[in-house]
Amino acid sequence: MRKRVVLLWIILGMGIAGIVLFYPKKNDRVTIEVFEVSGGYGYLIKNQDKVLIRQDVIPAIQARSPFCSYDDAGAVADLVRRKMLKRESPAITKEELKALHVQINCLVLAR
Repeated sequence: MRKRVVLLWIILGMGIAGIVLFYPKKNDRVTIEVFEVSGGYGYLIKNQDKVLIRQDVIPAIQARSPFCSYDDAGAVADLVRRKMLKRESPAITKEELKALHVQINCLVLAR
């Protein structure tokens, strides 16, 4: 009986240690950063200085094109960040892009 109690305390302690080590302590440690790429914008999701996601193109579409605007990249990055903090998959769907009014086809005029 005593061995079971000790084993239970060890398992409980390991569980608490795992939560403390792997759960983000503050939401502000997971940040977004929008950057310029050729023809548009991309974004980074970072935890302190560690890059978790680097997204140079619009996700969920077949074309490999960057975001048309800084605001579009920032809106999608913010959605991904919120999903990650909720422990959800950070994948983005076409429906989510539509809901955020992300422009897909950037019109580039000849100079």
